[in-house]
Amino acid sequence: MSSLAAQLQSIASLDASRLTSRTGAPAGKSYLFPPKVAAEHDLDAIFSLGVGGFEELLQLDPGMTEFEDDLFSERAKRTDRMMLSKEENRELDQALERCLRRLGKWVGTMAGGKCVEWLVRRFRVHEMNTEVLIQIFLPYHESPNFPRMLAIVTIPTTSVYHAPFHPLIKNAQPLPRSYITTAISPAKERTLRLLQDVVNLVPNAIEEKTVHRALLAFWSAAMVELLEKSRSGKGVTEGLVKVLVEAFVNILSTPEAGPEVSAAVYPPLVLLTRSIRLADEPFLAILAALLTPSSGANPPQRLLTLLVILNDRSGWDQGLGEQGSERLAGIKRLGETVVAAMEKYGFEEAVRAILPVLVERADMSLKHLQVIAEYQQLPASLVKLFASSLLTVASNPPVPDQVLEAIKTLLSILRERHSTIVDSAYLDVSSRLAVPVDLLNSSSESGALFSIYSADISARVQGIKDLFSDLTLEDSDRETAKEAIRARVADQDPAVLDAIYGQAETLGELLTPKEIVDALRPVFVGNQVKAAVLSRHVKFLCGSLVARQPELEDRVFQQLLFHVMLPSSERRGLSRADWESIAALPVKGSDILRKVAQDIIKAESGALDKDTAPEVYRFVADSLSRAIVASTDYQFHVSFLLDQLSSTLVSSRLLAHVVLSQMVQTLHGERQLKLANQVLPVFSARLRTAPVRDVEDASEPLAESFLRSVWIKPSSPKTASRAVITLVASLSKVARIPGIAVDWMEERPSSVSTDASFGTFSTDLYALVNSNYLPPSLSRVLLRSLLTQLNEDALPFLASSYASPSLPSALRIAALRHATAFVSAHTSAEEGKAVDFQMVLPSLLVAMQDSNQDVREAGVVVLKAIGGLVRIGTGEIFALDTFYGSQSQHVQLLKPVDLRRYVDALLAVKNEIVLDPSRIAAVHSTQLGVTHSKGRKDSQNRRAIISALLSHALAWRSLPARRSILLSLAGVHDSAIFRGVLPLLIPLVNSSTKEAIWLQGKSEVEREEYLHLLLSVLEKGSASVLADPNGEAWKFLLGLLSPPEGESYPLGLRLRLLSLERMVDGIFEALAPTLKAAYVCALVKSLHDLPSDDIFSTKPLLARLILDTLPLIEVLQDLSAPLDSPAPRKKQKHEDHSAESDKLDRSVADLTILIESRDWRVVPGDAELVATLMTVLSALLGKRQAVHQGVDYAEQELLGAILAVGVLHNVMPIFTFMGASDFQRDDAYSFGVVEKVSTPTPTISAIARASDKGETGETLISVTQTVERIVPVMTSSLKDKSADELGLYKESAGFLGIFTDMVGRLPKHRTLPFFVHLVKSLGAKEFLPAVAMLLVDRATTKSGKSSGATQAIEMALGVAGAFEVPVRLETVQQVVQEIARLFDDLSTDDKHAFLSQMLSENDDSDRTLRQITALLHLSIGLSRQLTGRPCDQDVVKDVVRQLIGLAATSSGAPMRGSDIPKTVQAALGGAMGLLSAENFLGVTNDIVADQDEQNAVMALNTLVARLPLIKKDVRTKSSNTISEIVKRSATLLGASTATVRAALGAIRAVASSALSGEDTALASIMTKLVQCATKAEEGGVILETLEIIGLTSWVAFGVISSCCFRLPSLRRHLGSRIIPSIQSIVDLTLHLASFPTSSPPITKQALLTLTSVIETVPTFISSKQLSAILRHSIALRVRDEQGSNSVLSVVAKKIGTKALLPVVMDLFATAQKGDATEMEAYFHLVRLALRNADRATVPSLIKPVFAFFLDVFDLRHRLQKQAMDANVVNRIEESAIGSFLELVTKLNEGTFKPLFIRLYDWAVIDLSEGKTIADARLVERKTVLLHVIEGLLNKFRHLLSPYIGTMMPHIEELLDAYADGDIEDVGLWTLLMGVLAKSFEVDDGAYWNDGLLLKIIPRLTSQLSVFPDIVSSASSPLTTTLSSLAGSTASEPVLKLLNERLCMFTRDDSPRVRIAALKAMDAVWEKQAEEMIALVPETVSEFLAELLEDENGEVEGEARKVLARIEKMTGSLKEYLE
Repeated sequence: MSSLAAQLQSIASLDASRLTSRTGAPAGKSYLFPPKVAAEHDLDAIFSLGVGGFEELLQLDPGMTEFEDDLFSERAKRTDRMMLSKEENRELDQALERCLRRLGKWVGTMAGGKCVEWLVRRFRVHEMNTEVLIQIFLPYHESPNFPRMLAIVTIPTTSVYHAPFHPLIKNAQPLPRSYITTAISPAKERTLRLLQDVVNLVPNAIEEKTVHRALLAFWSAAMVELLEKSRSGKGVTEGLVKVLVEAFVNILSTPEAGPEVSAAVYPPLVLLTRSIRLADEPFLAILAALLTPSSGANPPQRLLTLLVILNDRSGWDQGLGEQGSERLAGIKRLGETVVAAMEKYGFEEAVRAILPVLVERADMSLKHLQVIAEYQQLPASLVKLFASSLLTVASNPPVPDQVLEAIKTLLSILRERHSTIVDSAYLDVSSRLAVPVDLLNSSSESGALFSIYSADISARVQGIKDLFSDLTLEDSDRETAKEAIRARVADQDPAVLDAIYGQAETLGELLTPKEIVDALRPVFVGNQVKAAVLSRHVKFLCGSLVARQPELEDRVFQQLLFHVMLPSSERRGLSRADWESIAALPVKGSDILRKVAQDIIKAESGALDKDTAPEVYRFVADSLSRAIVASTDYQFHVSFLLDQLSSTLVSSRLLAHVVLSQMVQTLHGERQLKLANQVLPVFSARLRTAPVRDVEDASEPLAESFLRSVWIKPSSPKTASRAVITLVASLSKVARIPGIAVDWMEERPSSVSTDASFGTFSTDLYALVNSNYLPPSLSRVLLRSLLTQLNEDALPFLASSYASPSLPSALRIAALRHATAFVSAHTSAEEGKAVDFQMVLPSLLVAMQDSNQDVREAGVVVLKAIGGLVRIGTGEIFALDTFYGSQSQHVQLLKPVDLRRYVDALLAVKNEIVLDPSRIAAVHSTQLGVTHSKGRKDSQNRRAIISALLSHALAWRSLPARRSILLSLAGVHDSAIFRGVLPLLIPLVNSSTKEAIWLQGKSEVEREEYLHLLLSVLEKGSASVLADPNGEAWKFLLGLLSPPEGESYPLGLRLRLLSLERMVDGIFEALAPTLKAAYVCALVKSLHDLPSDDIFSTKPLLARLILDTLPLIEVLQDLSAPLDSPAPRKKQKHEDHSAESDKLDRSVADLTILIESRDWRVVPGDAELVATLMTVLSALLGKRQAVHQGVDYAEQELLGAILAVGVLHNVMPIFTFMGASDFQRDDAYSFGVVEKVSTPTPTISAIARASDKGETGETLISVTQTVERIVPVMTSSLKDKSADELGLYKESAGFLGIFTDMVGRLPKHRTLPFFVHLVKSLGAKEFLPAVAMLLVDRATTKSGKSSGATQAIEMALGVAGAFEVPVRLETVQQVVQEIARLFDDLSTDDKHAFLSQMLSENDDSDRTLRQITALLHLSIGLSRQLTGRPCDQDVVKDVVRQLIGLAATSSGAPMRGSDIPKTVQAALGGAMGLLSAENFLGVTNDIVADQDEQNAVMALNTLVARLPLIKKDVRTKSSNTISEIVKRSATLLGASTATVRAALGAIRAVASSALSGEDTALASIMTKLVQCATKAEEGGVILETLEIIGLTSWVAFGVISSCCFRLPSLRRHLGSRIIPSIQSIVDLTLHLASFPTSSPPITKQALLTLTSVIETVPTFISSKQLSAILRHSIALRVRDEQGSNSVLSVVAKKIGTKALLPVVMDLFATAQKGDATEMEAYFHLVRLALRNADRATVPSLIKPVFAFFLDVFDLRHRLQKQAMDANVVNRIEESAIGSFLELVTKLNEGTFKPLFIRLYDWAVIDLSEGKTIADARLVERKTVLLHVIEGLLNKFRHLLSPYIGTMMPHIEELLDAYADGDIEDVGLWTLLMGVLAKSFEVDDGAYWNDGLLLKIIPRLTSQLSVFPDIVSSASSPLTTTLSSLAGSTASEPVLKLLNERLCMFTRDDSPRVRIAALKAMDAVWEKQAEEMIALVPETVSEFLAELLEDENGEVEGEARKVLARIEKMTGSLKEYLE
């Protein structure tokens, strides 16, 4: 920039840019937006943006509110800084700076960014508040926000921020923190202004309450880095120290700054104090600031920082400032923190500094000082300082009393522990000061207490004696004395114990026996105790404590002596004297200790060692176990032993294992079983977390080797593991109690059982031995023991295990396998004598319906074994009386023939059972359903199986089992089901039955599900079971209606409600009328005694029980019977009278409920019913006075019912034909003739009067007879003459035509009401269709054309609209039938249609077509009226079916040119709108089933259009129908092309959105689809078929137009179901893809289909199929490279590594015989296979894979022998090497290194014997090797550099050979240069060093003369290598040698060599010119000057290039050239 420009810029106004901006902000300057985008936003837009961000921030930071008026309001929007005064601008600046600092916390949020954008655009803070803006963004210097801000700021040149930040504006980027710390360092910015700004960021933020974590993290890290740089540079300057100390003191002294702020200061503060020794004054200021009490700092952090600083300041004795003592004393847990710090870090100097300060106020710091004084490892120097400080303070009066007392306490503690040091300190201080005489003396009592804690034994003994001599202590002193004695009881010195136990009575006065035992427990559980000490304790316990209080024996045994009863090499046990003391115990208490001691004394065992210990341990365990068993508190001691199994004390834990093992072995009967059941759960839980390993003698309880290890290594983990094993092994001795039967199939308890049940033991033990937690040898022993004891019960036991869903799947599979073995053991039976295992079948059904496939598969294996026995012929039935225990009596057996049939049916679908858990239910549905029955014999077989299965459910009281069996029969509809379930239901009625009690123990959810399942069998098919009124079933149902035993038995209420719901759902309809009446009567009567909630829920259900006339009459008579009883006599007793009144009240209530529940409007009007109602009403009125309540309401309800039933809805129109003129008169009278005709109805009063006279029936009849019937008489006559609707229409055509012909002459506003009334009079159901069709037909006549068809249709629709939906729907049906008749009349002379008789001779030939069109429009209009209304679906289905047929008919040639086909489609669409999805699918299925191709095509096309509109939940219900459509569509795939296309379209529509229920059908048609594609001749059909089968459409290949869509995958739905079709699909797709004449789309789609199959079931592709796929795909590469690659890619990704790689390697033999394209495709496959290979699997295949690659690498030799082009060979080899690189990426270094060495040997050594280095074969292999190395270097870069060392000897050999001319292969040389160049480039110090480079440079430069033409070329490989070498190092010796060697070659005689050397020199200087600057004089003056005059012009030119290169850096070098 020129000076003038600089001057102009310096005086430019900041407002200059405003001249071009209409917003008042600089153009293009925006924080959020690019310049162009920012220019598009005006001020209003930015204001809205900023206010929006501000409002968001208010939610996060309400404190931002203070800036709203000034900066974010409408007033702020109008503020222009350029128009404000100086004072106003200053105030605005202050507000802006505060706002910006507060925004600093939210810079990273979008809301904060919006606010900054507003401040930039409106207030120009980037220009006028630059420094503050930069400050708030500094914490975000590494984020994208910082460069965004920096790019827009304008920094004045006078600002200290200009120098560091202005150069960065142009290319603003995130900054490293090092840049900022360098910029603020005093060395860079001497004014320290920038440093002060950054340092003050935190103090300012604290002051303004804008501290945030990002700021603290940046500030702390920046300060630390700044100090580090200063330390490593010129040192920490005085200015820096001053700034930092002031800031640190300021921050630490700020009240309520908070823990985060203080934590940010600590790191730089500590670093500062360690970097420089501060003067005393600032150091003291820092210490005082650290102790600021209200700063909010974390106390431990603050104290540790203080200790660190003081510890670094050796000899500090200036205190801690004013109030230092008080502030220190106020720190929580100071003493504990100081002690912990001393333990971990030492901190002796720091403690030396704070101790005197603390002592100054010893009273305030007493607790802290006590903790320090009691610290055992307190250094002697600190002890002396501590004591001296205490004595000094006490010797400088005046001393407050509280301080003096505290000092005395502390001195006593110190003197107790360090008496010598304290005495020494006392002497020192007393020599200088007058120490108070009593400072170290105390009272006698206190002295005794202190002496007890003395380190001196004699002092402790004396202290105890003194204390015991006088126990008259205060309460507080007494507690202290007790604590002292408790501590001394645990003393390790015998003399102390003698002093205590010598005064046992006094000890008893001070401590209770429990306190004594508790005090001794640490001694007995400690690691080691002296023998003398232990003996004294035992002697006291047994001889004194227990002897006087025998009840303490158990406590002493469990808490003390038990822990020392098992001696070992690591822990001493009890001596003989100890045992003798124990044996002397009196015969009281549990007597365990005395008995064990006597046994041990009698045994007289000698010294213990590893040989004698096992026998002693067995003896102790036996004695102890016998004593425990004989004790009165047996269970109490067992519980103790069980607790000790998890004890942390090794000896106790091992002894518990040994004793329990002995007890399990020696106990018998219930005790043994109960103990085993207690032990098992404990170990099962422990073994799950810590399985044990196999060891010797694992199956032997208390093995010799185990007991020896207890002695030798009791603490070893192996010993602990063996202890577990020995206890588990003892379980093999548990014996079953003879004579006690076990109900194996009984449901398992949910909680752990510890009773004496052998069943519980067996189950738990079986689960344990089948886990992976035990050694195999032990598992086998335990399993053999268990199964041996079970004997014949083994199979029921196994059944109970595998049929229990609560057990793990692995355990159930094991049980099934053992069951298989059990059953298979009986296969050798003779024919007809095999064991009948039918008792096992139900449990197998449960297993085979399990959700786990492996369980189902194992269950099928058992079933096959049973099936084999069944075929042999069975005899004895296994476990007939014992399988279900006492419940076995309920089982019904199957005959052999029934059993065989059932088992064969299951075995026929065994594979499907394995795949689908619901398959058994399907088998039951097909085999046991009613429709399957073929005769009486077959029916008997079915019902026998059903009854047998349900009898097992009855006998097997297990909720999961019953649920499984009942669900498997859910699809079977037979009365036998209800009969079988009835025994399960009946006991539930009574709450006291076992069944009811069992069910009530289940959860509410389980009960509800079970009851629903039981009562779901109550359906229409069960009506026959209920037919007998005296039968058990009917009595059960009626009994449920009776109120249960009260609300306390909710099960009865649920049964009642559920049974009622089942009755309503359908079974009630199937009952006989008498039973219906009885049921309703019972139901109504039961409501009296029910809770209100149940009454409320029952009434709606009662209303849904529909009664015909006769049963309704019967119910009315039954309920009203009490009303017919004679009136009570006056002399009747009051009680009888009251009972009679109650009966009447109940009767009235029952009648009211019944009448309320009926919809009397729909009850058929029957005279007998009306008479009955009147009779009831009459009886009610007669007993009105006797009824107490409800009589009025009952009368009203009865009258309403009578009116609804008795009123005759007959309209009698009075109409006479009066001629056309009469119709045209528009007067009220003419129309009133019709309106006045009505049916008189009796009034309530008339009925009431008639009822009073008993004449109700006669009155109603006489009234109805008065109705005059004119039109009805005529219509009745017409109906008599007609057999059906069509006949009626034809008969009434003339009569109705009179009215319809008058339409045009009637007044318009009278026409519609007239015809509505006419139809009502005629009967809408019978005559509306005829009237509507006649009205429409008028428009088809010649005269009617003028009036228009629209008006006629609207009239017909208007008339129809006045009637109910069913009538209109019937009209639609009749209209469509008429259309069909008209279609038929078109092709015949015999006319059958109704409207055909309206034709006349004058009508033209098209009138029938017009009639059809008009009726179609009428149908469309009616359908629109009915849309959204509930319609009879059967009628709609009929309409749709007919319209589909008409659509097919209308699509023929005769009507193709008319509008009829479209109109038919519209009518069909309208009808579809009325049809539910389920019914539509049913219609479609029926049409396709008819095999009429034309109709089927139309139906399937309609399905394609309609299917996507069906909702998922609706479609789910119709899955069976859709499946049928799919199957039937598949049968059409062999028909004509149009039919095939329609069928494929339908299949595709289903497949594209198939639900799980449709998958089976789709899978079943796969074979037909494949056959269709195979046989099809039309390409479109083939394509469409492949699309359905395949993964996706071939859109993925990019060859289809945008109008095509992506097809969902059929195979995704089918999944594994596609497995049976794999071979056929593979064959088809490979054939189509490989067929020469296949079109590209077919080829691509075939490949796509093939890949989808591979993706779906990769594990089921066989090796043979895989080989074929790969061969074809490789061969296909020539025609379709993309498709071939796609298949290979999918194969590589989906096929497992172990399956794929062997096939791929086998293909090499075939691939190498192909052309270059096929070989490249093959190696592409290899690369993909290895890239996607499982890293964990590759090592297992490494040997064959590497051998394969060695074979591949020899391919060059074979290809060159075939005279293949060298470039092609290289290309193939590169592809092969690329594959090898993929292999290497899967290997670790340990695996790869041997392979690399072997590869080197293969290339260099294997064939070298007897051959020269230039041998062609060797050259080929070396070429391959170098190719591989080059690829590895490119891929792994410096990671491979160390392997160059392996290659180096041979590389040097090759370089020498080329230099000597022994080898002349250019290709190998070029590769060698490339490898070296790449190695230098990527090395990064991994291999090459100066020594190696100096060694190789001569060899490399010698290559300059090898191939002169090549090395002198512009692209010389050698030049690249030398340049790469130079670029890899900055070493002066290396570069100097390289330059010298190149310079020497410039003097070669050959011009080519000189040129090559100059080119290399140019490249080297280009790389390292700066590093080689020192070589310029020599290079230029001695060599280049000479070369500039070379006789060869090309040499001279190259020399000038090199010179220019050097001069570019150094400038002119003419002086060197002269």
